[in-house]
Amino acid sequence: MSRFKIRFNKRTQRLWLTILAVASMVGLLIIQVNWLLESIKMQEAIFTKGVNMALQQTVLNMSKDEELNTAMQNSIEKDSLINSQEVFTQNIITRLDSTVQKELEFYHINLDFHFLLINGEDTLSLKPTSKVKNGELFHQSFASPDPNASIDLAIHFPSRSTFIVRRIGIMFATSVLLILFTMAAIFIILAYYRRERRFAQQVKDMIGNLTHEFMTPISSISLAGNMILNRSQKAGDQNTVNLVTAIKEENKKLQRQVDRLLQLAAVENSGFEYNKEPVDIHSIIDDAIQSMTFQLKQNDAEIHCNYGASASVIWADAAHMNDVFINLLSNSIKYSVEKPVIRIETRNSDHNIEITVTDNGIGIPPREFKRIFEKYYRISTGDTHTTKGFGIGLYYVKTVIRAHQGNIFVRSENLKGSTFSIILPVIKHDLNNKSNNK
Repeated sequence: MSRFKIRFNKRTQRLWLTILAVASMVGLLIIQVNWLLESIKMQEAIFTKGVNMALQQTVLNMSKDEELNTAMQNSIEKDSLINSQEVFTQNIITRLDSTVQKELEFYHINLDFHFLLINGEDTLSLKPTSKVKNGELFHQSFASPDPNASIDLAIHFPSRSTFIVRRIGIMFATSVLLILFTMAAIFIILAYYRRERRFAQQVKDMIGNLTHEFMTPISSISLAGNMILNRSQKAGDQNTVNLVTAIKEENKKLQRQVDRLLQLAAVENSGFEYNKEPVDIHSIIDDAIQSMTFQLKQNDAEIHCNYGASASVIWADAAHMNDVFINLLSNSIKYSVEKPVIRIETRNSDHNIEITVTDNGIGIPPREFKRIFEKYYRISTGDTHTTKGFGIGLYYVKTVIRAHQGNIFVRSENLKGSTFSIILPVIKHDLNNKSNNK
């Protein structure tokens, strides 16, 4: 069976994570700039619409003003670019100015403006102003008293651009500050992450070094214990035999804990490869039970197996999968206060096999379900520690199961035991063969 997989080591994953974070910030900055440009366009459109509507209302008011109409008639008879004071009284100019200003304020436009009355090529400026381009003016046709004349009321805003920028200034400044704050937060998080990762690596290296250092004294204790045990048995010294047997059992417990740490260090290695091949999960469970024979007898434990799965061949590393079930059986024994009774059942579901390991132990509180698979985590029992361990067994189990494209779940009731369910994919041709044989 050939399988194509893309594997990334942890260093590559961290590099891609950093690249994605920076790319996200750049993308956010580009989106923000585009959003600001669109906001400027929107504010321009709102401003233009407000001015045009204000001019329409102003022109409507002007058409009802007889004195203003008379002044307009006089202005039409003048030559181009005349002095407004020749045809308009200050009262009319003030009235016209206040009318336009009132209409502009209704649309929240508080800007200085200049009046222009345009009759063809003739221009009458109601306020002193410098020459402006026609594109900078807002026009509105005025119903002239002279049917042969066409007069436009035009307004020019000298500080129009400043007004638009000021309207979006708060949004712009807030956006820039948020972007800078987010970027700073990400870099701070990355710095903390790197520091914590270095610390975790130091702890991992220390545990690895200690574990390897333990191997030599463990082997020496085992060898010396065997020699003393043989001599004591020959000499008939039963007291010494009992003491040496106790030493050897405790040494085996220490050996098992060291083995677990070595197993965990192996599977966590970024370059580690599982030696996977087609194996029967039922045979792996049987081998795990066989290797636990002494511990099962010592605790007077019972195991009942019900292999209901017809398809049981999986693609797996037999050694590590064997350690998975040894860990589960060991926990079932360790966390039992009565005579341990363990039930192992299997069944097929779709193209998977589900293995359940049920015990009659002390159970697990529901609030601990998500945390029992965390590395070094152990269920809190106050100041008492009736069970020993490093809190790596279930973490190792979940790591191995995940590496085999499987999942593990737990159901438990306090003081009534726990059930661990493992779901693994079976080899398809094995499933087909089992179906054809029926």
